[in-house]
Amino acid sequence: MKQQTKIAALYCRLSRDDENEGYSSSIMSQKQILSQYAKQNRIVNTEFYIDDGYSGTNYDRPDFKRLESDIEAGKVSTVITKDLSRLGRDYLKTGYYIEVLFLEYNVRYIAVHDGVDTLAGDNEFMPFKNIINEWYARDCSRKVKAGYRVKALSGEYTGPYAPYGYMKSPENKYKLIPHPYTADILKRIFKMAANGMSPLKIGAALRRDRILKPRAYTAQETGGKYTNEKDVKYPYDWSHKTIITIIQNQAYLGHLIFNKFTTKSFKSKKIVATNESEWIIAKNTHEPLVDEYTFEQAQKVTVIKRRTSTGEPHIFAGLLRCPDCGKAMHYLKRTGRSYSASFACNTYSRYGREYCTMHYIRFEDLYAIVLNDIRQYAQMAKEHEQEFMETLSKTGSDTTKKQLAQLESKIPKAEKRLSEVGLIIKRLYEDNVTGKLTDERFCELSKGYEAESAELKAYVRELHETATSLRKANDNSRRFTALIKKYFDIEALDASMLNELISKIEIHEREVFNGERQQRIDVFYNFVDTLGDPNRLLYDRRWRESK
Repeated sequence: MKQQTKIAALYCRLSRDDENEGYSSSIMSQKQILSQYAKQNRIVNTEFYIDDGYSGTNYDRPDFKRLESDIEAGKVSTVITKDLSRLGRDYLKTGYYIEVLFLEYNVRYIAVHDGVDTLAGDNEFMPFKNIINEWYARDCSRKVKAGYRVKALSGEYTGPYAPYGYMKSPENKYKLIPHPYTADILKRIFKMAANGMSPLKIGAALRRDRILKPRAYTAQETGGKYTNEKDVKYPYDWSHKTIITIIQNQAYLGHLIFNKFTTKSFKSKKIVATNESEWIIAKNTHEPLVDEYTFEQAQKVTVIKRRTSTGEPHIFAGLLRCPDCGKAMHYLKRTGRSYSASFACNTYSRYGREYCTMHYIRFEDLYAIVLNDIRQYAQMAKEHEQEFMETLSKTGSDTTKKQLAQLESKIPKAEKRLSEVGLIIKRLYEDNVTGKLTDERFCELSKGYEAESAELKAYVRELHETATSLRKANDNSRRFTALIKKYFDIEALDASMLNELISKIEIHEREVFNGERQQRIDVFYNFVDTLGDPNRLLYDRRWRESK
C-alpha cells in the first residue's frame, strides 16, 4: 500500500472515570482538536477511531483493537491522539505501542497537547508522562473505591443492576424496592426451597412455567444490554447455580453485603473473592422479601447432598449431623439387603477411624424414630395444647409470669433514674462552667454519677434482654405448637415436612450399656431445639441376639 493512501488514524477515548472527575476532554472536543491539527498540518486521508466509556487501563477497547489490526495490516501511517493518556494509562503497555509496535510498522505517533511526535525523534519526557498518566488512573481507581465504600457503609446500593426480585427506586437509584413482577417469583423460589425442593426441581418448575431467568429478564428490561447469545437462545433455562445464588443472597432479608468481590488491581478487571472479614454489611437497608425462618429453611437445599437412585435428594438431606466432628452424614444406597439405605459420618467415610467413628444408622431405623417422635409431640400439642406450650417455654407458669411482670415494672423505674442522673451530670457541668462549682468538687461529684450512669445503662440493657428472651420463648412455643399440630394424623415423612419442623438430627455413636447396644438420636426442632427427654435410644436387637 502506497504511503499516501494509508490512513491517518485520529484516536479518541473517554472513560467514565474521566467524566466523574470533571475531565474537560469530551469525545466531541477531542474530535475537533484532532481534526483541526490534521488540517493545519496538511495530514490527509484521516479516519476516526473512537472508544467512549472505556478505561485507559483497558486495552481491549473495540476501536483500539480495530486500530491495532489495521496497523498490523499495513493500513495506517500515522496515529494522532489529543494527549498520551488518550492512548492509555498503563505506562508499560503504552510504551510498548509507541516504542515497539508503532516503530515496527513505521507508524508515526503524535500526542498533540503533550508535544510528542515520533517523526521528530525521541522525546525524553514521554516515559515520565506515561508514568504520571498511570498514577492518575491509580488515583482515580482509589477514589472510586473509596466513594463506593462510603455509600456501602451508609447502606446505599451501588450495583449496576438490582438483585432479582428488586428494582432501583425511581426517586433514589441507591435504594432498592420490590419489583412488581419478579418479587412474587422470588418469594415462590424461597417457598419451594423451604419446603425441601432441590435447586434442580425449582429450576425445572420455573422453566415449565416459561419464567425468564434473571439475566434474560434484565436484558429484556434494559433493551438488550447485559445479555449474550445463550440468554437469547435459552431464556427460560434456570440453572441450579442460579437458584443457589439467589437462595444464599442476604439482600432478600433486607440486608446488603458489599465488597464480597474485588479486582486484583486497577489494571486488571479479573474478579476475585475477598476475605469474609473484609465484607461490609449494612442491616435493614430496604424492604425484605422473605423472613428469617424461611431464609434459614431454604439454606438447607444449598448443601451438597447424596441422592437416591431416582436422582432426588433423600428426605433427610441437609439435616443429619455427626455430633463429634460436626460434619454431615454420608448417604449410601443399599441393594440386595433388608434395608434400602444407610448413613455414616462423612469424615469417617472419607478419612477413616483416625478422624472420627462411623455413627452408622439404617434409613428405616431413623425413619421410624423420627416418625414416632413427631407423632408423639403432635398428639401432645393437639390434646394438651396449654400444658404443651408451658412445657416448651416455661412462660406459662405462674412463677415465670411473675418474673416477667417484675421485669416490666423495673424497666421504667431504672430508665427514669438513668434520665435523672443524666440531668444531674449536665447541671454539674453547667455549674462548673459558670464558676458555681470548683473543678475539684466537679470531678469528685461527677465521678460517682458517671459510674452510676454506666451501671444503670448495663442494668437496663440486661432487663430488656431478659424480658425479650422470655417473650421470644413464649412466641416460639406458640409458633411450634401451631406448626406441629398440623401433623397430628401423620402417616409418612417427606422432605417438606422434615425441613419445616426440624433444624438438625444428630446421630451418636453406638455404645454398650447394661448388656444392650444402643444408639442415641437427638432431634432438634425449629424454634425449640430438643423436646422433653433428648435421649432417643435405638436398641440393636440383632446384636443382642447374636450374643
